[in-house]
Amino acid sequence: MKSYRVRVAVTLAAAGIAMTACGGPVQAGSAAIIGNERITSSQVNDEVRALRADLAANKIPEDQLQLPASLPQMVLLNMTFSRQFEELGRRKGVTASDRDIDDLAVAQGGWAQFDKVLLANGIPKDQSRAFLRAYIIRSKLAQQAGAGQDEASQQAAGQKVLQEAETTVPVKYSPRYGKYDPAQGFVADDRFGAYQPAAPAAPAGGAAEEAPPAAG
Repeated sequence: MKSYRVRVAVTLAAAGIAMTACGGPVQAGSAAIIGNERITSSQVNDEVRALRADLAANKIPEDQLQLPASLPQMVLLNMTFSRQFEELGRRKGVTASDRDIDDLAVAQGGWAQFDKVLLANGIPKDQSRAFLRAYIIRSKLAQQAGAGQDEASQQAAGQKVLQEAETTVPVKYSPRYGKYDPAQGFVADDRFGAYQPAAPAAPAGGAAEEAPPAAG
């Protein structure tokens, strides 16, 4: 059966985020704190529902995504990535225009094709431009840090940018989503167990919607 794990020229999410996340307490109802900005669990749940709807509309089976984490965890990682690097870009005067974003999509075969690539990496369509804006900002910051055409300079510059992001715009995740390990991503926390999303309230006169699956 066909897999929808798609490889593209851009680096999507997890590898970059893994080195910029730290632990620490977050306030009730929060999924993550990025600098002074808060992502709520409700926002994550909304985006998970949006992602599932987009996957269904594009006939991409969820069980064939081969993502390294659960959908809620991937959605949270991608939202965190977007906010962290947009904020770092603002502080350093580095931006990405709408033209930059569209040019990147065209280079990847156009929006119709690229949207499917993003969906396969856990990014709903309503988050795609924010994610790509952050990706382009990160790439520009890496170029400023000395990234060239060779892999060694790109890795060194990328590491420098990630360290600056960690220092300048630190991230704290709620343990409800699992313990965050820089080398592995989200893993089960012995204190809290695996991530278990709260079931939504039942609509009037009907049954509750099915809760997203737990990580595992």
